[in-house]
Amino acid sequence: MRKFMSLLTVALVALFIAACGDDTNNTPVDNTQLPDETVTDDTTVDDQSDQSDPTDQTDQSVTDETVTDETVTDDTVTDETVTDDTVVDNETPDEDTALSYTFGGKWAMLNFTTSNVTTTIPVLGEQKSTSTTSAYFLVELTDNGDGTVSAVATACDTLIDSGSNLLTVTISDNYIAHINPMVWDFATILDRSGVGYDLTATDVLTVNGVNLQNPMTDPLPTDKNDPAVFDQDEDGHPGMTVDCNGNIPLVFNGPGTMYTVQRTINDLIGETKDDNNIEGALIWESQQNVLEASNSALTSEKTVVPDLANSWFKLVRLVDQNWTCAEIIANEGTLFPQ
Repeated sequence: MRKFMSLLTVALVALFIAACGDDTNNTPVDNTQLPDETVTDDTTVDDQSDQSDPTDQTDQSVTDETVTDETVTDDTVTDETVTDDTVVDNETPDEDTALSYTFGGKWAMLNFTTSNVTTTIPVLGEQKSTSTTSAYFLVELTDNGDGTVSAVATACDTLIDSGSNLLTVTISDNYIAHINPMVWDFATILDRSGVGYDLTATDVLTVNGVNLQNPMTDPLPTDKNDPAVFDQDEDGHPGMTVDCNGNIPLVFNGPGTMYTVQRTINDLIGETKDDNNIEGALIWESQQNVLEASNSALTSEKTVVPDLANSWFKLVRLVDQNWTCAEIIANEGTLFPQ
């Protein structure tokens, strides 16, 4: 009797729904989930009992069997829903998985410096100019395998543009031949792209014409007879000899020489551009004292202010590892096009 009443109830509900029609746009959906206790044997619908009746409607309650993956939206973000395109990795790439970079071998190097110069010249007074220096080197790089790269740079050529028609300065081959090699270590670190490397070197020191107990900090001599001064270029004059040519009417016309002591300190902050090029900023300071000169105008008071925004360095790997300074000098324009 109880089963008959249940079937009768279901049939009445089905007739009622058929009479009203299907209006999915207006009929609210009740998403309230009934607790398990409200479902009893009395309300269980036996689908097998009336499969031939097309008007038979089953229980509209959502059961475990009717809930599929398509009807449930899980807003929880899982590992599978997060793609590489949506994640920004701000961490430094792991050097263990990065492509290696071959630093070792011979490179050509150009150190380009710009300075603003103020010189007080007899008769003419204060003169201002912008001077540039292009110093070319043959560099041997050695990867130490510990994140550092050692460099030994042999001077090849130095070209100075004084920025003034009053004076030209020439660095002779003899001067170049007597410059001690520059030696430094680059610290290298993988850049954020995970492809290239950043390189830094600090306090790269060059001292010419003088032996100082503390080369970085001791003042440069001003007297040619100072015991620290020596004839480094072996030409019979104190310090290092710089050749020049003057065009100062009534003061200095024609060739001349200066006997100097000099110190330069460089910081190199660069990056690998590709497999064969490294370049970056050159932060420098330099001091030069004229111990003696062929003309008093060459000992004039001078102030040099580095223009760091227009100073830089470049390293180019030599395709032919047998090249020497001679080949670098002959190919300066090709190696470092301006």
